[in-house]
Amino acid sequence: MLTGLACLAGLLAQPAAAAEWFVSTSGSDTTGDGRLQSPFRTIKHLLAQNEGIAKAGDTIVLRGPPGENTYEECDVRLRVPLTLQSYPGERAHVHCDIHTPDSVAIQIDPAASGSTLRNLEISGGAVYGVMMQTNWSQGDVTGNTGASNILLEDLLIRDTGRDGIKITPQSNNVTVRRTEIRNTGAIYPPGTPTEDMNADGIDNVNGSSMLVEDSWIHEIATTGLYFKGGAADVVIQRNRIENTGVAGILVGFDTSPEYFDIGRNPRYYESVRGIVRNNVVRNTAYAGIGLYAAKDALVANNTIIDAGRTGHAALYFGISFQDWGSHAGRPPSVNPRLLNNLVRMQGGTCIEIRQSEELGGLQGLDGSPGSNWNGFEDAGCRFVDNRARTGFLPAAAGSLAQWRKATGSDTDSVQAVFPLDDDGKPLAESPAVGAGTIVADIGDDIEGVKRTPPYSIGAFQSVAPAAAGVVPMTLLPGGARRATAAGSALLALAPFSEVLPTRQRRWLSMAPWLATLALMLAAITYGALLIRKRNVTGWLWAYLRQDWREPVAAGTTRHLLFCFVDHFEPGWQSPGLAVERARVARWSRDLPTLCAGHRDADGRPPVHTFFYPEEEYRPEHIDALVDLCRQGLGEIEIHLHHDNDSEAGLRGTLSGFTELLARRHDALPRDPFSGQPRWAFIHGNWALDNSHPSGRHCGVSNELVILREQGCYADFTLPAAPDPCQTRTINSIYYATGDPARSKSHDTGVRVRTGGVGEGDLMIIQGPLGLRWKDRKFGIFPRIENADVRAGAPPTRERIDGWVKTGIHVAGRPEWIIVKVHTHGAEEVDMDTLLGSAMDEAYAYMESRYNDGEHWKLHYVSARETYNIIKAAECGLSGDPGGYRDFDIPRPAYGVHHVQEARTPADAAGTEECNAFAS
Repeated sequence: MLTGLACLAGLLAQPAAAAEWFVSTSGSDTTGDGRLQSPFRTIKHLLAQNEGIAKAGDTIVLRGPPGENTYEECDVRLRVPLTLQSYPGERAHVHCDIHTPDSVAIQIDPAASGSTLRNLEISGGAVYGVMMQTNWSQGDVTGNTGASNILLEDLLIRDTGRDGIKITPQSNNVTVRRTEIRNTGAIYPPGTPTEDMNADGIDNVNGSSMLVEDSWIHEIATTGLYFKGGAADVVIQRNRIENTGVAGILVGFDTSPEYFDIGRNPRYYESVRGIVRNNVVRNTAYAGIGLYAAKDALVANNTIIDAGRTGHAALYFGISFQDWGSHAGRPPSVNPRLLNNLVRMQGGTCIEIRQSEELGGLQGLDGSPGSNWNGFEDAGCRFVDNRARTGFLPAAAGSLAQWRKATGSDTDSVQAVFPLDDDGKPLAESPAVGAGTIVADIGDDIEGVKRTPPYSIGAFQSVAPAAAGVVPMTLLPGGARRATAAGSALLALAPFSEVLPTRQRRWLSMAPWLATLALMLAAITYGALLIRKRNVTGWLWAYLRQDWREPVAAGTTRHLLFCFVDHFEPGWQSPGLAVERARVARWSRDLPTLCAGHRDADGRPPVHTFFYPEEEYRPEHIDALVDLCRQGLGEIEIHLHHDNDSEAGLRGTLSGFTELLARRHDALPRDPFSGQPRWAFIHGNWALDNSHPSGRHCGVSNELVILREQGCYADFTLPAAPDPCQTRTINSIYYATGDPARSKSHDTGVRVRTGGVGEGDLMIIQGPLGLRWKDRKFGIFPRIENADVRAGAPPTRERIDGWVKTGIHVAGRPEWIIVKVHTHGAEEVDMDTLLGSAMDEAYAYMESRYNDGEHWKLHYVSARETYNIIKAAECGLSGDPGGYRDFDIPRPAYGVHHVQEARTPADAAGTEECNAFAS
């Protein structure tokens, strides 16, 4: 008996067997029980948490007989590991109306890792067709997971609002097999420009070990597929990617810094060890296969046909700007291998390596392109290496021979005519046959045929049968030839003059003029797109008007007020306390050394204003900065990142943090009457007064009013360009009036002027913003100057002169020129620039060029001192502004209570004269 009880207990302890549930369009959620004979009606009923029906490991079978196979359901959500599939011999269709806001047809949670979607048609979804959800956030070591070990096979995913498949960070080991993805971007109205769309076939951000094989991705609004954000060990094999509005396959791309796992990928590579093999890529507007910040990539045995029709190249090394994030890595691609690829194009660019002068200079590739044993169509295909140090001439139509000489690559590659059939398969006489090299990672071809030496170039190892060859051509009038679509490939075999009738040859004589016109139109079009992409349109007209400028009388001594403000964030990317301490310690150690050898016209050292974020408060960090302030090297102000905030929440945050800094650290001055702390402000993510178009990064549209009421005297956030938060008003000092009914109330305002009065809610003090005409993209388009100082944008003499020439000043006092520059000084990548030779040379240059005592006097000022001098100018005071550093807002004591005795007679006189205006 005991034995029997033990056996019974063991059986009860066994997990329940996985169940099989059935759903049918003719079923019922009320009377059905999920059996084949009595199915449920909707998938979401079966998946609902409150119903508790489907359990981990269960299989859900959707009936899909013709005419009764469509399930009109959005946000079908797998929360536990499940298999969702069609009934054998049928195909069910899950459709989500794209007009359902923020909808996804099917989404899979991290807790549903191990799930399978099989033999389904999936359409619609305002955002995605299929989405792998994630709990991942940068720096989080506890919830660092996405939906992983997912199998998507034998699917048709079509007509999605945006992407077909979306893979989010740490959604690893996703397999896409035998799947067709087509017609993405259905949410966009007809005629929407490609640059305004985001609708890829597969969009993978930091999902490693993805496998995409034996699939067909076509008629895609933007890019066929990419894997970026640090995605590692991805394999793309035996696929056809055709007819894309942007690129075909991108190994890496361009990712916002917050989506990288910097513990595993500290250099911000977009892709690591990616493999792209045995694919056919056809008819792309831009890169056929592109590499962006890709490390150790293999691109082998692919056939690329008619790629780069609008720009880029069949094989393209691009640049990742990573949202222009100040702490991003933006590395070039390194150690690529481009082997056995067949590129068949009529002209255009076969391979290109990009170079950019943006952000201090970036390049698409470091070292050799690793390109060899490839085949290139003999039809004027160009090779371009824009890297200046290679000595290659990118403006020329670089030949394969020039490319070989400049890069040392493609020494065994072939340039010839490559006849192919309609599928891209080589004909028997093709030079691609047997012209490749053995690649250890290539075992078969696109058809699964085993590759044996000698390897062929391209996706196919075998050749097309004779019947699949090009059909014979017939003569047209004038000696031209005509062929069907299958035979058009050999049109290039005929001399070009034979192909064109006499009338068309006359047009050919005009080709140089037409080419020039086409280049001009292309440049104009690209310029317009660039202006739109970089959010220049809002402020370009103000820049062209230059209405802030004002002449300075001859013989007048000019005063340069240099103000360096720092979005100082020791806790960025949540690195842990040890790293935060090291960041602050670097400034405590090196800033005094840097400043020791520099003095302005008043004998003062450079002063650094640390705008410290409330959300990263640690008493020890503030104490360290206070020590620098006591040495006269810095001051502390308020920085804040917030999102979806409320008025009450913002008031509480500001009130609590400013009082803490004033009371505990003596780091903010107090109003002599109310006792309220007074302070300057920089908004996180530039989104002052809820100014981001998305509504993110703030949430409070009357922020200016709240800032004033809580003790803020001026904002130092701007310029924000190229961020869309940038205002129309530029290069100005002005008063902005808050309007609770609309965001971005500071878009315009009333300029501060001599003899004026304070008005509105908040003074806005902007830094220089303009265009760097001496630094042009492609030698044509000027780059944005936004006064951001970091490793990628050091403070060169040319930039300093440009800042000064911008001439920001109080109206009526043009001889007092204010240069406010900004940085993110707690980021290691920039510290050598900010605390080393680059900044040392910048200070030395300003002291020699702008401090002769006759034409120029240099004044190093904090944010608070800048405001005080502006208020002195507003009151009509003139002469040497160095005497007005404490004109209105006193210097914090920093625990040294005799500091206020340092106020000069000029301060006292100015305060008495303008006491009606100095608040």
